[in-house]
Amino acid sequence: MPDGWRLWHPLAPTAPDAALAALADIAPRTVVWLNEAQNYLGPDPLGEQVAAGLRELLNDPSRAPVLVLGTLWPEHWDTLTTRRPHARALLSGHKIDVPDAFTPADLAALDAVDDGDPRLAQAAEHAKGAQVTQYLAGVPYLMDRYESARGATLALIHAAMDARRLGAGLRIPLDWLAGAAPGYLTDAEYDALDDDWLSKALSYVTEPCNGIPGILAPAPTRGPRNQRTRSQPTANGRPHYQLADYLDQHGRHHRAAEIPPVDFWTAAAQHAHPTDWTALGDAAWRRGLYRDAAQLHKRATTRGNPDAARILVQHLHTLHPTDRRPAQWAATHTALDNPGCVAGLLGVLREAGAHEQVSVLAERAAAHAPLDDPFSVAGLLGVLREAGAHEQVSVLAERAAAHTALDDPGRVARLLGVLREAGAHEQVSVLAERAAAHAPLDDPFSVAGLLGVLREAGAHEQVSVLAERAAAHTALDDPVPVAWLLGALREAGAHEQVSVLAERAAAHAPLDDPFPVAWLLGALREAGAHEQVSVLAERAAAHTALDDPGRVAWLLGVLREAGAHEQVSVLAERAAAHAPLDDPVLVAGLLGVLREAGAHEQVSVLAERAAAHTALDDPGAIARLLGALREAGAHEQVTVLLARNPAAHAPLDDPVPVAGLLGALREAGAHEQVTVLLARNPATHTALDDPGAVAWLLDALREAGAHEQVSVLAERAAAHTALDDPVSVAWLLGALREAGAHEQVSVLAERAAAHTALDDPFPVAWLLGALREAGAHEQVSVLAERAAAHTALDDPGAIARLLGALREAGAHEQVSVLAERAAAHAPLDDPFPVAWLLGALREAGAHEQVSVLAERAAAHAPLDDPGRVAWLLDVLREAGAHEQATALAERLPSAGEFDLFIRHGEHQEQFRFGREPDGSTARSWTWNDLD
Repeated sequence: MPDGWRLWHPLAPTAPDAALAALADIAPRTVVWLNEAQNYLGPDPLGEQVAAGLRELLNDPSRAPVLVLGTLWPEHWDTLTTRRPHARALLSGHKIDVPDAFTPADLAALDAVDDGDPRLAQAAEHAKGAQVTQYLAGVPYLMDRYESARGATLALIHAAMDARRLGAGLRIPLDWLAGAAPGYLTDAEYDALDDDWLSKALSYVTEPCNGIPGILAPAPTRGPRNQRTRSQPTANGRPHYQLADYLDQHGRHHRAAEIPPVDFWTAAAQHAHPTDWTALGDAAWRRGLYRDAAQLHKRATTRGNPDAARILVQHLHTLHPTDRRPAQWAATHTALDNPGCVAGLLGVLREAGAHEQVSVLAERAAAHAPLDDPFSVAGLLGVLREAGAHEQVSVLAERAAAHTALDDPGRVARLLGVLREAGAHEQVSVLAERAAAHAPLDDPFSVAGLLGVLREAGAHEQVSVLAERAAAHTALDDPVPVAWLLGALREAGAHEQVSVLAERAAAHAPLDDPFPVAWLLGALREAGAHEQVSVLAERAAAHTALDDPGRVAWLLGVLREAGAHEQVSVLAERAAAHAPLDDPVLVAGLLGVLREAGAHEQVSVLAERAAAHTALDDPGAIARLLGALREAGAHEQVTVLLARNPAAHAPLDDPVPVAGLLGALREAGAHEQVTVLLARNPATHTALDDPGAVAWLLDALREAGAHEQVSVLAERAAAHTALDDPVSVAWLLGALREAGAHEQVSVLAERAAAHTALDDPFPVAWLLGALREAGAHEQVSVLAERAAAHTALDDPGAIARLLGALREAGAHEQVSVLAERAAAHAPLDDPFPVAWLLGALREAGAHEQVSVLAERAAAHAPLDDPGRVAWLLDVLREAGAHEQATALAERLPSAGEFDLFIRHGEHQEQFRFGREPDGSTARSWTWNDLD
């Protein structure tokens, strides 16, 4: 660690609790070490708070420098960056992929380091497959211990693995593992257990090695900081253990198709942490274990989880539509701390016809739901109205109007709208008065929305109060929201406040970006604030930043529309004299706007600067500038630019810009320059690494009548152009045909057929079509033979396209060759393209290969996307692969896709009450069978 730096690794009582407790105290020169960062950023709702806090820390210059360093497995990265907004904002752009193994160069570099870490040297020497990182993490030791475990010890490990992959948190209660383990044993193993089996198993799985924790490590107990200890197996305590992370990942992969035994679920309902019951119940339901799921959701409801309550009612209403006891349980026990979830539960109760239970929950929610989020409260009010709970609407409306938080004017506006819809006019007045007087003004956009709702509610006095506050005090650092607020004030008839805000904004709005300034100018015009338009126009014209000619052009246009002709002249003069010239395309756009504004002198100034000083290193951009100068009538400057001889100095290595310059010179009538450019022989010197770009230049040379150059380039391209992109080669073939270069078509066709890259079947299919159109039948055969035997097989969808192209070319033998390879070796990691390939094999009449691929897909296709798996099931049945479709469907329950298994297997009646972990049909059960 460098001098002056410190390391902080928050751990207890839980990872997110520890992080949140000390985030505010982190000083500069601190490394925040988040090992297994999903444990800090993933848990609801603390994870998002941790992510938000870390973002604030990193954005606080007074606490810099700070380094936040974390580790994540890929699946956790995907979850956090797709489902958690704050986590996504924290992580995006900062991903460092760690390879599975060191490369030979990495190992050589380690060996070359003098006085290196001996542990690293040992890992490099002994790690299998160069997996040095895993070795350092203790993986060889852990895997050896795991693979050597037997009987109750192995059962204990598998119970921990299953607990983690099915929804348990890091800290797994020993009572759960001990209760679950016997279910993993055979009858003989169970009969051989002695009274001391648990302590023996624990001794094995907790044994460390060389400082590396064991398979299971005692987890910290919860409690005050000065009372935290490590759990130990005691006779009367409830110790918890944490599974080694690598074995956690190993279990998720290798036990994904396993459904834990009955004992696992029974022990989970008794001993799992209550915060895990909902996730475990969801996992049980997805695997068809309906009774175990209901038991876990019932337990979670008892602890107040409204999501679990909603799921419980939904599921049991499907099984027992007339039994109101689940609804009563949910209405009585669910927590009220999340009004949105309570609203969801109320909706489910209504759909189930549980009207009495709706009343029970409505009464509780109206009286006790928290009011810190006006948006959620608005949602709850809406559901209460729909449920006809008018008395409860009144109770909640009165509480919300008097006490809801006001820190987000937009959310307050939503609540006001719902109160109006509910006819709670008195409460609208109360909330309107509070919001108008106290809502924060730091977001003019939200304030504008609140003003609009107050106006619609007829709260004219409150509109005046808020308008006066907003006009005088709202932040001005972003002109666009200020423009919105001006519009809202105008619509509210707050003309005096429009004037106040217009005066402030015109005088003080920042000018560093011409685009928002232009937006604000438009709003001032619409508000009739002509004096303020003049003030802002004068400031903007004199001081706005000029570093983006495109945005300056936009501002010039708005100034013209505002009739600020003097300011147009000022800004035009500044822009013409000082706008940067490093992007000729933007300069061309600015020239056009100056011309439209009638700023002829400034057009001349900018044209003269651009013609004399713009860089000549981009022929395409020079072409665009030439066109703009011509349109502006700057003929002298066109001459100046041409006198700098872009034709003589433009680089020739990229065919597309050269083609663009050639066209622009022709349109400018610069025949001498055309001659100069052609004399430099771009046909001889242009790069050939992009056949599509070469095709573009060929067309330009042909249109210029440079037939000799066409012949030269055609000959070079046909003989030497790169062949790594078959689609671009196909375009070049077409350009050669249009140029009448038939001999070169033959040369390129022969080269492409024999040597084009085969790593992507889709472009190869495209090239096959181009060869057919060129009449290169022999080359079609050559390419077809190569492609069928050697094309990459990593994209089944692209293989399907190539099969179709081979069929269209009449290459039936090659269809058979490719079909056989694809059926046996195409990857199965995405069911959708596999289904596409199956369809192509069917259309090709490759019935045997259909069977081969169908069998592989049924056994190995991933099941994590139900929609794609459903598509594959349909295609298997269409192909007549009924046995394989059945085999694929049989894999669904263990993967958590029991609903899809039911839909595609016509098992609704057989498994009406679910199934058992061993796959047998569950017996009929009711609410009475749940604890």
